[in-house]
Amino acid sequence: MTISAPPCRLYVLVATAAPAALIMRRGPSGWWHLLEWDLRAREVSSGAWLRGTLYPRRCDLSPDGKLLGYFALGHGQHPWDTYFAVSKTPWLTALVAWHASGTWTGGCEFAADNSLKISASIDEQPFHGRYPYSATVEDLTLDWTYRDLQNEYKRGWRPLEGRTERLPPALREAVLIGRVQPGGERALVLAHTGTDFQGHGIEGVQVSYLREEDDGNLTPLPEAAWADWDSEGRLLMATREGSVKIVERRSGTWAETWSHDLRDLTPAPTPPPSWARAW
Repeated sequence: MTISAPPCRLYVLVATAAPAALIMRRGPSGWWHLLEWDLRAREVSSGAWLRGTLYPRRCDLSPDGKLLGYFALGHGQHPWDTYFAVSKTPWLTALVAWHASGTWTGGCEFAADNSLKISASIDEQPFHGRYPYSATVEDLTLDWTYRDLQNEYKRGWRPLEGRTERLPPALREAVLIGRVQPGGERALVLAHTGTDFQGHGIEGVQVSYLREEDDGNLTPLPEAAWADWDSEGRLLMATREGSVKIVERRSGTWAETWSHDLRDLTPAPTPPPSWARAW
């Protein structure tokens, strides 16, 4: 009897001021892989492999998509055991790093000028490298649901209230947020139903997605592990089976116009290019 390997897990960070995204892929267990997603050219290129743990919901992409602020749990000695760092996408070479006091952390956020805000129990001064922009450390947030959804809030998602009768019964008690399609009127809805580290979810967070249709009804997107609109109003999606997709409105229907399969990848670490090793 053949036992198939579990599917990889995907999460995506989307730049707010450029047609760029970063795919964070987990799999096989204990390995993470970063891939750069050029939304204009519709191309995916490989970057760093890490044997350790990344926390994508606590990471952020700079507005132009060129810098990654990330939180990692590594296998190194102190202070490389738990740390926040900034690297050049799609690599993880830390150009600056702050030690964190364990995994009890919030997240980080870039401003338009690349200044960085970190919410965590960390040292205020970096132990490695320097940051050429400003960086501030704030008190750790204790609102864990907000932490789970902070990347969505950065991209314009907002709490959704009322009209829960449109939702499947299992989702009516969930934490709901929504985002209207840029240049359109349809909304994408995310339902946060809690945390289950045995389930399929990044950092154990259980989410379901639904797409609003012309008649106001909500269509569940059960294949979506992650979804969001891009600046052109296209639906970006990472599936539970391990692919990324672009879905667009064509002739009155939603059509998949591009996809890239990320399932069958094996760890193949390579040294970062020289441009990724220095400011």
